Amino acid sequence: MAACVQTLSCEEIVVLDFETTGLSPQFDRVIEVAAIVVKGKNVVDSYVQLMDPKRYIPPFITDLTGITNAMIKGKPEPEKVMPQLKKFVGDRLIVAHNASFDKRFLLAEMERVNIKIENPFFCTMLLSRKLIPDASDHKLTTLARHLKIKSEQAHRALSDVVVTAKLWNHLYAKVADRTGIKKPNVNIIMAVSKKPKSALEKYFEKINSTKLMQ
Repeated sequence: MAACVQTLSCEEIVVLDFETTGLSPQFDRVIEVAAIVVKGKNVVDSYVQLMDPKRYIPPFITDLTGITNAMIKGKPEPEKVMPQLKKFVGDRLIVAHNASFDKRFLLAEMERVNIKIENPFFCTMLLSRKLIPDASDHKLTTLARHLKIKSEQAHRALSDVVVTAKLWNHLYAKVADRTGIKKPNVNIIMAVSKKPKSALEKYFEKINSTKLMQ
């Protein structure tokens, strides 16, 4: 791995989102990517690109995203974009909503150009299930409404990463509040993501009691 998980900071992360021609990275391709660098609570850099994978965009994808076949005509192919994206992401933590989806497509597209990428992923959907249990569901659009986060255009990559970044900041602040740690590290965030809900309260209590004993 380019950078050990334990040494990576939550203070500067990359929020990533793909729009694709479908759900399977084996058969479908990416048509849009947005990635933003978030330092603290501020967006300090961004990378946004439409792509033409030389594949037809089905009508249901156009209905969902607003991206048409005409819009991607003449845009660079994913094979041209992936090296640029790898350089932009660097060794930072990657945050995405429903991260398993974006991770599968990221790995598949990078593999097509023989690029290895091993950045750890954090999923705001998994975290929100643990930390926002009163939401009616944990789709990004639902959470945006629940937290009154403005979304410019759902299912467009740049709008979704901006919303995800604000959701991440909300979740990170919740972990900080529950643990009493101003800047929770990667291991704490990872533990919260993986703990069953029934064990989460005891986990927070353990961290707080450990702090009191120090």
